[in-house]
Amino acid sequence: MGAVLRRTAACALVIAAFWAMAAADAQPVRLTLVAWEHESGPDLRKCSQMLKEFSRYHPQIKIDMTHDNWVNAYPRMTRWFGSQRVHAPDLTVVPEAWVAEFADHLCTFGPSFGRHLDAFVPAVTQPMRTDTGIRGVPWRMDSYALYYRPDLLPDGKKAPTNWDELLETASQMTDAETNVCGLGLPGAVGGGGPRALLVLLAGAGGSVYDKHGEVEFDSPEMVSALEYLERLAQAGALQPEVLSWDAAEVEQAFADGKAGMVIAGSTLARRLAQQRPELEFSVSPLPGDRKPIASISATYVVALQTTQHRDACMEFLRFMASERAQHWMLETGSVPSHRQVLGGAQRDPLMRVFSANLEGARARPTRDWDKIEPMLEDLLFLVLGGRYTPQQAVELVQAHYALTSQPRPPQ
Repeated sequence: MGAVLRRTAACALVIAAFWAMAAADAQPVRLTLVAWEHESGPDLRKCSQMLKEFSRYHPQIKIDMTHDNWVNAYPRMTRWFGSQRVHAPDLTVVPEAWVAEFADHLCTFGPSFGRHLDAFVPAVTQPMRTDTGIRGVPWRMDSYALYYRPDLLPDGKKAPTNWDELLETASQMTDAETNVCGLGLPGAVGGGGPRALLVLLAGAGGSVYDKHGEVEFDSPEMVSALEYLERLAQAGALQPEVLSWDAAEVEQAFADGKAGMVIAGSTLARRLAQQRPELEFSVSPLPGDRKPIASISATYVVALQTTQHRDACMEFLRFMASERAQHWMLETGSVPSHRQVLGGAQRDPLMRVFSANLEGARARPTRDWDKIEPMLEDLLFLVLGGRYTPQQAVELVQAHYALTSQPRPPQ
């Protein structure tokens, strides 16, 4: 009898263990996602609704999303990839400028995953593609445009579509008596000037990389972009003391009617609608040397290598690359980069401008951005300071880049 009881008890324990394992298997995987936001930025509540939809179709995976301010993003990530790895989330959002720096800490999904990004415009996915696979998928995209004040536009003038028209319009908008400049442009260190210079470089058909992928400032296209910037300054079409203005001050001058035009991203339109609903403004595609161009910046959702749930992360990234998820991101104010979403978004006049010419868009450089950005600021300082010609400036900056980029000698 005792043996029977022992066998019965043993069977009960086995059955209990089986059901405990089954119950454990039934528990969903919980992924942590840290997203970042600015004040007056995108409405991340839309993202929460999107995550609930994901979990309905993937009941085995739950996403716990928390929001933090962008000012905390870089220091937090630095700690997650260093001394606080144990506190790192499974997923987070990174801008394209940090992708190369943090690449070794991000999961890479095999080449076959790349097909999920084929529906996106090339410029937005390029930073995430590597020789071995994909590091992440688009989260939100911002596209740049020329904002202008119709009330300051000369009679009979339309929005400029090329550099000659931009120079002429900016010169005509400028009025020294009322302290109105035609084109507001940031030039202060750390103030967003490199983005404006990259827009001009793209308008000249150039890049900061040569055909071999090496950083090159001394190019005919960069000289052309700087010569055009010099022409704007010499014509008095820019605000006084350009090198002391940051992007926020330039955008405020536009809102106050002290700058007739500015180059800014789509987020400015949303801020103006929220903070200055009475303000009348229009946007048009970015003028290039001969024709309009497109310039973008993007953020990406990525999985960290410290995650214990790589497969679940991959499933979520696959969902984020879908047309359905990208429709949800459109609700946050993102400019669409998924081709199937683009068509419907263009029914909105503003979105039609921000999504124009995206197939040939240029993205901000990713590799060596920590070196490229200060060099672009140096170019602005040298040319707008009036002490160097554009050709002299690019030669000087190229030489300085080559010097500072040399490998350190062995200790």
